[in-house]
This record gives sequence, C-alpha cells and structure tokens, in this order.
Amino acid sequence: MAIFNGTDLILKVSPSQGGTAVKLMHSQTCSLSINVDTIDISTKDSAGNRDLIAGQKSFSLSADGLMDFAGVAGDTEPDEIFTQMITNRTAVTFAFGFDSPATGEYSYSGSGIVTSMEMSGGTEDAPTYSVTIEGTGALTQTVA
Repeated sequence: MAIFNGTDLILKVSPSQGGTAVKLMHSQTCSLSINVDTIDISTKDSAGNRDLIAGQKSFSLSADGLMDFAGVAGDTEPDEIFTQMITNRTAVTFAFGFDSPATGEYSYSGSGIVTSMEMSGGTEDAPTYSVTIEGTGALTQTVA
C-alpha cells in the first residue's frame, strides 16, 4: 500500500461551465464523498431481517483555503465560484486527485452545482473560504 502526502491531493474546478478545471486558489483541504441510497425490500419472508438493494448514487465535494481578494493567475478564485453559483447558476466541471497523476494513479471528474460558499475572517486570523459542490450526473474514475 502506497502512502502519500495529503498536500498532493487537490480539487480543480472550472471557472466556467464546461471550461478547463484548474486548481482552487490557496486551498488547504479538499474532500470527495460518494454515497449510494438504499431501498428497503424487506418482506414477511425476510424473517425479521432487513433486505436492501442499491438505489441512486450521489457525490459531493468540499474544499477550503485561504482567501485572496487580489486573485492568483491560473487558479480558480472564489469570485469565479461566486459567479457560477449566483450569476450564471450553472454547473461547474471538476477534477479530484493529483495535479499530475503518475501511471496507475487515478482521479475523479464530473460536474456539479455549487451549493454553498462561505468567506470569513477573524480578528488576527487569516481570511478563509469554503465551498461545497453537489454532483450532477455521473462521477467518472480515470486511471493515468
């Protein structure tokens, strides 16, 4: 089993629908959550046991990082996420994995709707942002 530094795991998001996904600005953490709903098919023949089958699949992504109102060339900035979320109200494309995967390493990609964005700054603290994306359509796994 290979262990790697979590710093190498990134979330890339397109600054426009269908655009090229690029790294989120100054990100510190990112996560991908994959779920499958269940459908209860228990009957009187189940002998008191619960029987399930798989239902709809869903996924969501989240990330947070340090806020920079000046922006960083080449990175997706929070103001671009804001534009997709509030003004355009369209899905973003994303990639989750290594920035440049080596042979055999895998990544995930798809599209989703930005459902949450928060920016904050405490006294004598670095300003931060967080973003949540709910997946729409299929989540694709790609092996390099």
